[in-house]
Amino acid sequence: MGNSIAIYVNNEKKLKIMIVFLLVTIVFLVAYIIYNHHIDGIGKPSPMHPSVMKQLTLAKSLQKQGKLHESAKIFEQFAIQGYPDAMFYLAKTYTKGWGVKPNLIKARWHLLNAVEYDFSYRGETAYQLGKLYQKSAGPDCNTIAVEWFKKAIKWKYYKASVSLGSHYEKGLGVPQDLDKAIYYYEMATHDGITIAALKHARIISSGNFGVPLDIKYAATLLKFAVENLELDVGRGKAGSAKTLGRLYRDGISNIHFPEYTNQEKSIFWFRRASDLDNIGAKHDLAKLLLLIDEDRHYKEAIILLKTSANNGHGGAATSLGRMHLAEKYNLPKAGSIPWFSKGVEAGHTGAIKELAIIYYQGELVKRDINTAIKLLQKGENKGHSQSIKLLNKYRKEKITLERDDTVNISKI
Repeated sequence: MGNSIAIYVNNEKKLKIMIVFLLVTIVFLVAYIIYNHHIDGIGKPSPMHPSVMKQLTLAKSLQKQGKLHESAKIFEQFAIQGYPDAMFYLAKTYTKGWGVKPNLIKARWHLLNAVEYDFSYRGETAYQLGKLYQKSAGPDCNTIAVEWFKKAIKWKYYKASVSLGSHYEKGLGVPQDLDKAIYYYEMATHDGITIAALKHARIISSGNFGVPLDIKYAATLLKFAVENLELDVGRGKAGSAKTLGRLYRDGISNIHFPEYTNQEKSIFWFRRASDLDNIGAKHDLAKLLLLIDEDRHYKEAIILLKTSANNGHGGAATSLGRMHLAEKYNLPKAGSIPWFSKGVEAGHTGAIKELAIIYYQGELVKRDINTAIKLLQKGENKGHSQSIKLLNKYRKEKITLERDDTVNISKI
């Protein structure tokens, strides 16, 4: 009997010890999960409902059919209800202006809400936030963009590594570091992102800034890039055709790779991209045709530029504005203003500068130095050196004019 009681007490003690151990383990695991949540940025659980997913699939289908307004309404309905997939697609809708008026502030707001969730598009959401901050004009926007691109990579969206490589290559928002640029370009190349191979090849075939020259590896990267770009064009990717056009137009290094400088091939690929409705390629094709034979190609070039500009390409709008301003091809000088205005709307710094000069000079419009200054401030926010130089000049003149007005009034 005594032995039985002793065994029972012993077992009870063991049970208590096991319970305490389990409780300690559970507390430790909870603390570890909370800690990991903090350091790894684990998102909130994403709500999942089959009927909602069906509606979002329907919205994507409507978008492909060109029923953009109907699609946007569905995305908005479920974004408000807290579905991150809907937030992500609604943000893209506001970024592109698909069925709604383009609104980058709303796009950013929806992306910031979506990125809090642990869902399949979280990495791409961070990437899109980085792209939006790249387009913004604030002094710290490039630094913030870099942070979002790093988060995108952490969440396995490796396309962001191309953007990070560019930031480190150019020193945008971070100190210039070509070793880090190459590191990120290699990461993207290994993930099959062709443009990264071209950027990497450019760095190592130039030998600038102390980067070791490696022509053999650069040639390998180029071959890989061209083959993959051609395959992409076969799949209907207009951007790849445009990239090939630019490669053959500009080359990587004319000294080492003359086979990648070929005007005929450049025109061929720009035409392919234009046929696939790439507005940037239409702009590039127009500029190249004018360079080759202006008299022969100017009519086609103007048509290409107008199509591109009317679809939101700021560079094309600025080119048309400058043609009008110079009265080339018998174009009226006053016609420059609507094209420069389109360019300003698209955020093109060349258009900003040109329209500011027009308002400063007062030949085509009533002279307005205040409007000129406001325009140049947009260029200043984008870091445009010519805008900054003119802005300083116009501000000094405005101060002088105001001082003279004050003196004249005091004399009266």
